[in-house]
Amino acid sequence: MASSDICPFYGINDDYCDVGYEYISPYDVNMIIRFCSGRHTQCTKYWELAERFPGQLVKAKSGDMQLAIK
Repeated sequence: MASSDICPFYGINDDYCDVGYEYISPYDVNMIIRFCSGRHTQCTKYWELAERFPGQLVKAKSGDMQLAIK
């Protein structure tokens, strides 16, 4: 899977999206499978965060996922 297939907000911290950050609950596993890897544009949390943090999307589109994930 290419890095662009992973949600740019995945696993960053609780201020962004708590899915994939620290403890991963059974609910989180379901969300990761359904949205975070490959279909994040169908996730309502993705669109909320994209509106609040557009700079994060710019980092992800430039291919600098290391920066986006930190």
